Amino acid sequence: MRGSRLAALTLTLASCALTLSACYAQTPDEQPGQSLPMQTNVGAGFNCGRVSSPLYCYGIPVTVNGVPGGTFWIDTYLTGYNAQTGFIVWYGVADLAEAHVTSNSYVGSSSMPSSITVNFSGDTNDGDGGSYTGTMTLNFTYYYSSGGGGRGGAGAGYRFICTGGTVNVTYR
Repeated sequence: MRGSRLAALTLTLASCALTLSACYAQTPDEQPGQSLPMQTNVGAGFNCGRVSSPLYCYGIPVTVNGVPGGTFWIDTYLTGYNAQTGFIVWYGVADLAEAHVTSNSYVGSSSMPSSITVNFSGDTNDGDGGSYTGTMTLNFTYYYSSGGGGRGGAGAGYRFICTGGTVNVTYR
């Protein structure tokens, strides 16, 4: 009796081990050349805060294939010795890990562009060794804030709002 229980337990554990290894040996969920289109989900606009160099905006929401799909943080230099560098951090967007900016361009002045286009590349975070490249175009408007008064009040200066944009990722 004891031997048959031990044999059954051994078979069960062996089956679980084989099943798990088979599950992990599956092909990646993304295929090379597969496109992942996104739109910013900013409504009337997403307030990025004070105009800065590098251009910095944290928490821009996106939709992936029409479904709310997380946010991203972009930080990129438009001019200077670090021009066309920076990063994009994705928060809950598909299987995208941090991307490195490979180039960028802008329309308008470098201090307050009306539009930027950023090219980037990165790896996936789902453990399958995948990678991706992409292009992002973001549009901005600006307003002047005279600042808040009192303790902790914001200082005067220009603020910027992301009014929309597109992102296209292509898996490699």
